[in-house]
Amino acid sequence: MMRKFLALVLLLTASEACAKVYVTEPLLVPQSPYAGMTFYVYKPYNMPKGWYVTLDGYPVRKNKDGTWVYGTSEGPNLVATNYVVGSVVPSMAGLTKWINDAQISELRTTKGLEVQQRAFTRAEMSQGKNYSTYMPAWTFNPAFMAAGNWRGTIDRMGVLTEPSVPVAWNGTRPKVIYLWTGGLWHQVSVKEGQTPIKALQRNERYIKRLVNQSGFKLYEQDLPILAQQAKSWGYYWFGELNIKQ
Repeated sequence: MMRKFLALVLLLTASEACAKVYVTEPLLVPQSPYAGMTFYVYKPYNMPKGWYVTLDGYPVRKNKDGTWVYGTSEGPNLVATNYVVGSVVPSMAGLTKWINDAQISELRTTKGLEVQQRAFTRAEMSQGKNYSTYMPAWTFNPAFMAAGNWRGTIDRMGVLTEPSVPVAWNGTRPKVIYLWTGGLWHQVSVKEGQTPIKALQRNERYIKRLVNQSGFKLYEQDLPILAQQAKSWGYYWFGELNIKQ
């Protein structure tokens, strides 16, 4: 009986040691609304319920819409941010890794996995630069800043890759999408059941015409400032959205 007990203890100890590497096998998950974007997540032994870690070490979880967002530590707790995975470089957005680089390297080597692919390289480049003395004109425009009071009307923001202008909408099936062209917010219609990306693609010509008439565009250095502004308003930041079909 004692031998059986010792064998059971050894088995449980070995299982616990293995569990400290990861609980679940790394999962390849899709990211909405970026068509074609996938990345790996896994669940270390000490992750709170519902939380996972990316292969570059950052905590993530799904929000109520099924979109993956980064988390940040508040004391002993993890709290979801409004930064959508793929929209920012997490280190440049002030986010902290949940696991260290040695653990990341071990996992990637053991499983032969590559770090998550990035959705948009322009967002990465802009997040990595210091524009501390630069403030774009739209930050001083009352018409643009009024969007901060539109809770219930919008809850997420992003920027089109081309033409390069901010967009804002509400939920996964919005009734309308708002487009900033430098002087005011224009409305882009959404057909029933359409996703935001499909609606923007359907209105691509209309959007380009509006932007050409206004002459407005966002620059690379605007992106981190716009991301921070959206986050400060409590809106999800989706980064760059490519609507080219």
